[in-house]
Amino acid sequence: MPKPIKKRTEKKITTTEENLKETVGDIRQRLKQRQRTLIYAFTIFIALTISITGFVVYKKTSSDRAAELELEGYRLFYGDYNTQIIPSAERYKRALEIFKKSYTSRKKSDVLLYIANCYYELGNYDESIKTLKELVNQFSDPKILSLAYYKMSFAYIKKGDMSSAIDSLNNILNIKDIPLQDMALLETAKMLELSGKTEDAKNKYKELINKFPKSALLNEARARLENS
Repeated sequence: MPKPIKKRTEKKITTTEENLKETVGDIRQRLKQRQRTLIYAFTIFIALTISITGFVVYKKTSSDRAAELELEGYRLFYGDYNTQIIPSAERYKRALEIFKKSYTSRKKSDVLLYIANCYYELGNYDESIKTLKELVNQFSDPKILSLAYYKMSFAYIKKGDMSSAIDSLNNILNIKDIPLQDMALLETAKMLELSGKTEDAKNKYKELINKFPKSALLNEARARLENS
């Protein structure tokens, strides 16, 4: 008789329905999980986008602000028509503070050089030398390095330290293709001459003449060599 077959059919249908329900439930669960994952990923993406955009805007704003401060510092340092009525010492003090703010916003070698220049003009030679040493340790632009060592030599002269002044100028001579080497030779020769080291001074004058035959300092070097 077909009765057993009927029972088996009902069981099969029941089992199929249960499996279908489980499958649907599983799909729903997976969809919910995927939806949560997508929402999480989208949230992270939005957060990163906002952070990156904010960083770019901040950098641009910071850079623009640093440039404005730098320009204002130059105006004060050189005393343009808007700042000529301000006493020079006050101008240098204001320029120093403005250059410092600019350097905090954006690290630039020329701004650090002018911080040292401000200290020099204010008679604070120790801070000027300290700042110039920081500059030569952190930056590698030959033009800025030559100016830094040259300024450093004058700060040492102001302190009465001729030996350190000559060492600073020698740093210019020891760097290949750096500007102001002819100037460094001339100033070194002058200091040696003042220190009574006539022969050493003559050698420096000769070195200038031989190495830099097109230098604007050639005539002065020749005249000093003849009179020494």
